[in-house]
Amino acid sequence: MIETFGLTRKYGKLTAVRNVDLHVPEKTIYGFIGPNGAGKTTTLRMLGTLLRPTDGRILVDGLDPADDPAGVRRRIGFLSDTFGLYDDLLVWEYLEYFCGAHNVEPTTEKIDTILHLVQLYHKRDEYVGRLSRGMRQRLGIARAIVYEPRVLLLDEPASGLDPIARIALRDLLKTLRDRGTTILVSSHILTELSDFCDTVGVMELGRLIAQGSIKEILEQTRTQMRLVLEVLEPKAKAVEALADVPQVVDVAVVKEHIEMGFTGKREDLPAVHKKLVEAGVPVVAFYPKPENLEDLFLRLSTGATN
Repeated sequence: MIETFGLTRKYGKLTAVRNVDLHVPEKTIYGFIGPNGAGKTTTLRMLGTLLRPTDGRILVDGLDPADDPAGVRRRIGFLSDTFGLYDDLLVWEYLEYFCGAHNVEPTTEKIDTILHLVQLYHKRDEYVGRLSRGMRQRLGIARAIVYEPRVLLLDEPASGLDPIARIALRDLLKTLRDRGTTILVSSHILTELSDFCDTVGVMELGRLIAQGSIKEILEQTRTQMRLVLEVLEPKAKAVEALADVPQVVDVAVVKEHIEMGFTGKREDLPAVHKKLVEAGVPVVAFYPKPENLEDLFLRLSTGATN
């Protein structure tokens, strides 16, 4: 649905985006992650036709913004990291106004359907200025989807939201994806993105340094497996036994369990378990530590910014 080829954007001597080749499949949620200054916002603005690339090419639903910017705009909804709302309008009036701005018939049915979708129907007759931050974010998304775009570009939509508002936002994005919308969302809330992104792209210093599903990238970049060992006391006996296993590194007691690095293969794990049993260690559980998007980001990123 979204593809870029050698996408580059320069601001004088600063190259904010360098030769980025994005691939965002249709009807998926693509998480765009990276530190401030990585080039995420600049990339989103180029995809949204707000900036012209210095070099490279963009395709959105098969259309090039350089050739048909109006056609691309009809296919995308864009929500920037900061956006204004008309506080003195009622919620339904706000959506009615933007329906008109996009040549969409602002019927009561249309507006109510959108409000139900973003879970704001109960605030239909409330003034926009009285909405909470999370509700304002959802109203911003409602505005972006009044003309049913095929692509939704969201820049840091979870910024500043409390946990309940983040859950509501996550559920809304999943619903939109299931209805056929392709979503590209940038965020620093990595644990939140892990819950609903189908694929991710990691940006650093303007470059796309990794792209794919979280599982694929973790497997490609893994140099060692992290293991969790739960044993009955004393834990020191288990640590001593593990010291004799050459493939085990970085053994540490973490709260109620033991964590370690393992440089061998999965088929070598039974030998580690056997070593513990032979040493008389009462093993309760022994399993690979689950990894998430935060682990992936820390593994790939140096933390450098432009």
